[in-house]
Amino acid sequence: MRFSEFPFLRYALFFILGIVFYPVYQKGFWALIGVGGASGLIYLFLVFVNDHHGRYKSRIILPILGYVQLIVAGYFFTYQKDIRNHPDNLVNSCKEIKAYLATVISHDEPKPNSIANRVKVKKVFDGTFWEEIEGEVLIYHRSERGLSSGDLLLISGSPQKIQGPTNPFEFDYRNFMLNQQISHQHFIGDRIEILGSLRENPIESFFIEIRTDILAGMDSLFHNREANQVAKAILLGQKKDMDKEISDAYVTAGAMHILAVSGLHVGIVYGFFFLFVKPYRLKVRKRVIYLSLIILLIWGYALLTGMSPSVMRAATMFSLMALAQMKSRNPSIFNAIALSAVILLLYDPFLIYAVGFQLSYLALTGILVIQPLLVRPWSPTNRIVNYIWQITTVSFAAQLATFPISAYYFHVFPTYFAIANLIAIPGAFLMMAFGVPFMVLVKVPYVSLALAWIAEKIILVVNTLIFWFQELPGSRISDIYFSEVFIWVYWLILAVVILLWLYPGKKLAYSLLVMLGIVGISRAVFDFISNEKKEITLYAAGKGFAIDYQNGETLFWFDQASEQDISYKVNPNRNSSSSKSRIPMVAFETQYGLEIPLLGLHQNLVIQKNVCRIPQERDYSVYRWDEKKWESIPKTDSIFLDAYPHKITLNSP
Repeated sequence: MRFSEFPFLRYALFFILGIVFYPVYQKGFWALIGVGGASGLIYLFLVFVNDHHGRYKSRIILPILGYVQLIVAGYFFTYQKDIRNHPDNLVNSCKEIKAYLATVISHDEPKPNSIANRVKVKKVFDGTFWEEIEGEVLIYHRSERGLSSGDLLLISGSPQKIQGPTNPFEFDYRNFMLNQQISHQHFIGDRIEILGSLRENPIESFFIEIRTDILAGMDSLFHNREANQVAKAILLGQKKDMDKEISDAYVTAGAMHILAVSGLHVGIVYGFFFLFVKPYRLKVRKRVIYLSLIILLIWGYALLTGMSPSVMRAATMFSLMALAQMKSRNPSIFNAIALSAVILLLYDPFLIYAVGFQLSYLALTGILVIQPLLVRPWSPTNRIVNYIWQITTVSFAAQLATFPISAYYFHVFPTYFAIANLIAIPGAFLMMAFGVPFMVLVKVPYVSLALAWIAEKIILVVNTLIFWFQELPGSRISDIYFSEVFIWVYWLILAVVILLWLYPGKKLAYSLLVMLGIVGISRAVFDFISNEKKEITLYAAGKGFAIDYQNGETLFWFDQASEQDISYKVNPNRNSSSSKSRIPMVAFETQYGLEIPLLGLHQNLVIQKNVCRIPQERDYSVYRWDEKKWESIPKTDSIFLDAYPHKITLNSP
């Protein structure tokens, strides 16, 4: 297998490089366009010269120029998609908004105290004039009627910009929403008026109506609440209403992937049609019609499930394979994967930052590259044993490829993932086998009832086993925090190990040893620096506060905030520390306020009326967090516990 056999892998790599480069150098648009234009002209000139002389020269320069253009193309499409570069977008508006017109573009999403919908802004009113403007807003309302896609709304008040993270390592919700082209949110309560309905996207509205009918059918025919929620997730990708206990159980078992409609589900739908008719046995015209019908059905299913990144990846890839089969060709799966990625990223470059997109492509790549290596040493003759061995190696291959990313985002590792998937994957196939016909025949009496009963029983059996895995000792490793550097080092080492497996040789072996040595030395240096660290961190934790005191390898902590604020605002940074032990601190109420003793210091940390007084027995430096990094500020003896986190670094005596 040679890399030159997969040209679209190279194209995708350099195109993605341009997308990733965009946030680093956002102000260099015209400079890069100039570089891209110049390289394009030089490329055309060299091609003309080669064609004129009838020989191929510049074998090195031409590919480099082509790759430069791919990088510029990735940057260009990302720049064009970014709403911050659109002057007429709401994110760039400085107007005082009194009211605005908007259309609903998503179905109701129940929240604990409200209902959420995405709306597309049409016009804004500043008190005098109406002005056309574009943009999307995430609204939270308490309308008893509920909202439907296409509803035209008159909303009073002004939407607020989504705020960035207030503490280090806190989830950046603002950037997450900007990647989905949403910059504002609005808590409107009952200040909403439905003026009518618009059908701007009739195809999308059509599939939303079908989805609503299917969901209503599930609500009436699936009597068990947990089975109903799992059915909605597996068949339609609707996980937003799922109980936390169910999602936690599937995460712990390492089977969460079956609840996200992905390549497994689309592949089952795709393979279902091949059970009855083999395309290669048909004549060309009939084969084209048959495969075209399959492509339409796949994209219909993708629209029905909400077009998540993993579904779009699978639908695009299977569509490319079907197009190749129209000419009786057997396309390279790696080229199909790479081309599907390029197509999706042309449509929306910010998909590269979607967790589903990343996990989907990484899992598939791991299965295609690593699984054949794992399965090679043993080939069981027994069909059942061979089936179990195949699923086990697929699980390990996908886990090896996705482990750093899943741990980076979700901070957990499912210990029994390989065993759990022996149940989850066949279970998902059976659920789809009865669930898909149920969705098609949901309006047919008795038939839909029978299919729903069978599907519900299958889900209940799988749920019971998944919850059993959750109860096993050591079922999950929690509070895992990796840096981005670690992720890249992990993949680099994994790539070298794979190459060493495929092409044994001293050079690769020495390279692996050198990398492991560098990682080990870096870790030792980092631990040494951490052991000498003494610092106090004051968090911005909503209406309360939280304090960390890092003393060498020990982290002392004190919390006086809600559990939710601690979980989302404090724990990400706290869990990322290199401390080997964590000990809660004890506070005392005195005449001076709340006093917290600090190990190794004679003076206590004193908090009174949201003001923290710093012990003065040592020299220290003060820093304030500004969303991206710690900024040094003038030294002070007291700090107000406000919306900004602070860090006090205690210098050696």
